[in-house]
Formats: sequence, C-alpha cells, structure tokens
Amino acid sequence: MASLFLYVLIACSGDSEDAEKTAMPPPPVYPTETAGLSGQQLAQAYCQACHLFPEPALLDKKTWENGVLPNMALRLGIGSPEANPFTRMTMMESYLVREAGTFADSARISATDWKKIVDYYLSEAPESPLPQDAKDSIQCFLPGFSVRTPAFNQGQVPLTTLTKFDTLHAALFIGDRRGKLFRMDAHCQVLDSLQLDSPPSNVYFRKDGSVRLLTMGKMDPSDEPLGQLLSLGTPELGASLPVTVLKELPRPVQYASADLNEDGREDLIVCGFGNYVGRLSWYEQLENQQYREHVLKQLPGGRQAIVRDLNSDGLPDLVVLMTQGTEGVFIYYNQGKGRFREEVVLRFPPVNGSSYIELADFNADGAPDILYTNGDNADYSYSLKKYHGVRIFLNDGANQFHQTWFYPMHGASKALARDFDGDGDLDMAAIAFFPDENQKPYQGFLYFENQGSLQFAAQTFESANQGKWMTMDAADFDEDGDTDIVLGSFLMEWRNRLPANEIVHKPSVMILFNNRFQVPQ
Repeated sequence: MASLFLYVLIACSGDSEDAEKTAMPPPPVYPTETAGLSGQQLAQAYCQACHLFPEPALLDKKTWENGVLPNMALRLGIGSPEANPFTRMTMMESYLVREAGTFADSARISATDWKKIVDYYLSEAPESPLPQDAKDSIQCFLPGFSVRTPAFNQGQVPLTTLTKFDTLHAALFIGDRRGKLFRMDAHCQVLDSLQLDSPPSNVYFRKDGSVRLLTMGKMDPSDEPLGQLLSLGTPELGASLPVTVLKELPRPVQYASADLNEDGREDLIVCGFGNYVGRLSWYEQLENQQYREHVLKQLPGGRQAIVRDLNSDGLPDLVVLMTQGTEGVFIYYNQGKGRFREEVVLRFPPVNGSSYIELADFNADGAPDILYTNGDNADYSYSLKKYHGVRIFLNDGANQFHQTWFYPMHGASKALARDFDGDGDLDMAAIAFFPDENQKPYQGFLYFENQGSLQFAAQTFESANQGKWMTMDAADFDEDGDTDIVLGSFLMEWRNRLPANEIVHKPSVMILFNNRFQVPQ
C-alpha cells in the first residue's frame, strides 16, 4: 500500500504553480435549478460540464441507448448495479479510478431529469448512422510504388503494434502485441529480435546511437501503471539488457524530448493514454540523470506531443492531441523555467474519435498547419460515422486553425504528409483501423496525391485489403532518395471470422517501396 500511495502522490504533483493549475481538471459544475428545463437544455448543461456537447445526430438511436448513455449514467452516479464499472478492475485500477472521481459515488441528477435527457437523444437521433458524404472515385492503382510483404513471424496472427524506420541504420523496427520486437533491413530480412515484457508502442533513435523504446504495460483498456521507457543502448537488439529510464507509466503511447527548462539537459514528455485515468507529463532531467515528473494534464487520452517553437521566442512549445472525453488540440506555450500556459486551439465532441495529428505547411506560408485524423471506434459508440476522416486545418499565422479540407474515411487512424512524388508539394498517406469493409475499393489505406490548391486525388491498391492497418511510418528506407511507406496490421478481430490456417498467412507488415528511383533487390 505504501508504494501505491507514493505513486498516486507523485502522479498528482507538480513543482510549478502553472503546472498545478493545468494538471487537475476543475470539478464538473452541474445545474442546481432544473425545474422546467427541457431534455435538450438538461443535456447541454450536464454534458458540457465535462466536454463539448455531442449533438444527437452524431450517433444512431441504438448506439446512444446501449453504449453512450449507460456510461454517462454511471459517471453521474445513477447507473444500474449490474453495470458496476469496478467489477472487472484490479485493486490498483479500482483505487486509482476512485481517487480520480471518474464515477460519481452518489446521484448527480434526478431520475426525472435523466429520463428527459435519454428521451431527448432517442427522439432526435437517427435510426441508422448517417451516410458518408459523396466523394470522388478512388483509383485502385498506386503508380510509383511497389508492394512487398516480408515473410517473417510466420504461423502467427498479425498483431503489429509498432512500425518505425531507423533511417540512421537503414533498418525497420516492428513490434507486436506479444511483446516481440524485430529489426529488419531494406531487403526485408530480419536482422535480430528481442522479447519484451509488454507490447511496444514506439521507438526513438537518439543522436548518440542509442535507442529508446516505449512499452504499454497492458495493451487492452487498463489503468494499471505498467508502462516503461527503456534504453536499449544500441540498435542491435539483444546486444545489451534494456535499462529502465521511466517506469509506472499509465499505458503510454508516445513520448518526445527537448530541453524544456533551459538547464542544458534533455527532458521528456510522455503521453500516458491510460483508460479512465491517465496523464500528460513532462519529466525534468536532474543532475543525477534521474527524472522529476511535472503533470501538465491529469486526464486520460493523451495521444501525441509534438515539440515546436510556435511563437518564435526561442523556447520549445508543445502541441498536444487529447482524445477520449476531452478531445482537442492543446498548445502548451513555454513560459520559461519549466512553466507552461495552456491554450485550446481545436475542440471536438467526445464521440469524434480523434486519433492523430501532424504539423505540416500545406500552403507554404511558413506557418505550421495541422493534419488531423479521427476514426477511433473502439469504445461505447462503435458504428460507422460520416464525420470520420482526414482534415487539414490551416494556420492563420497566429496559431489559430481553421478547417479547409475534409475527406470522409471511416475509422481513419493516422495520416502522414510527405512529398512522395517529388514534385515540391505535400501528398498524404492515410490508414483506417476501422474501415467500412463493404466499401469498394477497400479503404483501409488511401494515398492522396496533391493536385494543387488543396485538391487531392485518392488512390489505393488491391492487396491493401489483406490487413487491418494499425500503424504506419514513412521515410527513405532503401536510401534511394524518395520516401517509402510501411503499414502494420493488427488482426485480432479477424480471428473470429477467418480460418486459423488463413489468418496466419496474412501479412504482419507491408512495405510500399517508392519507385521514383531504383529499389534494391
């Protein structure tokens, strides 16, 4: 119990006053007088106490009734006993979730008012998910790329959690749910491998030649703080034992590094995605090479932290994508000496399914724009959503962002902006982990060729339907001067509908070699 108390104490602490103010979200403020309020008015009041108001049309009646509303009832302290969220938690998880106050321990709303909210959503929501908007036809042919499917990890269901190019050593790192980490060369030959304690979520290659690896702990929704940041020393897997840099992380999915407090030492920023409990933190490197945690946001759903000096003051700022309930893009402006000021630049409703961002200058004005995908569909609202897809938000020059392009893509999970065809403008590659598998052609992967003036032509390739793409990276893997793409497939869901001897022959990864120059054989 002593270590548990210490963990909670550290997780909720921060050294600077600004960090304390931004770390802990304010408690929800619910209405005190509700007499005469309609179901819509009550929904707006109670929902917006925690997040952006979700319009009824965002989901169909069945999804509201059986998925989202029962979860909201639990958070308001009026859920049914058989839906007790703590029954499947470990003692550690239960303690942390109760401490966070995720679920109210007494009713925060009357039964009469709650019924009005339910009736409002069920009366206004559509019977079926609204159809995707019309879009131009997709060319099922991908000129300029050749597709390779490396033959490795055979006899195993593809469960890829990590694909990352190591451009310093012309290698590809591949990780899977079983905790296995592989290193592959540009000829698609496995160089070596390493068994880890938990699934890897990302890998980073440092200038000193060492490799840092982030592991999730538990991949499935969990609040057990079992994630770690490890140092592998060298790119050669197994050459030395991993050294723990950070531990007891809440299901971490991404980290970045920079000298945030101007002391000449490299600090770390970790997105602890968690489940009901998570946190966005930066870790100050101390003189003894230990780290002190400073919590920026005490909420689950931290997906990405991008380091960029956005206001040209010489200090590294943070651009952060938050998902789960508090969906949006947050900028943490560096105020110097480890202090940050939070600004929300984009907000989305909690069913949006935000999944990835990238900073890229699409209109060549010198200001970074935001490439954004939303398509997470794994929680309480599993359904096809017309608003899932890929978006570009242009920067007005003052770090205010406005949507200027949208492409509907069911289940979109990641998009990367690169000049793939070498014509001087930014193209895009996008994947969807929750595509509509009845759409033709299959749209789990799309390539967008830039036509100019923020117009893009969508393309795919026939064998893209052999995977359910969870991960993607882009870099010059074969060192021929152009940008290649790697896709990682995660087929756990397909185990229930494909014969075992068929699914184990599906590719774990696909590499799209860019043929603008000669690909090595």
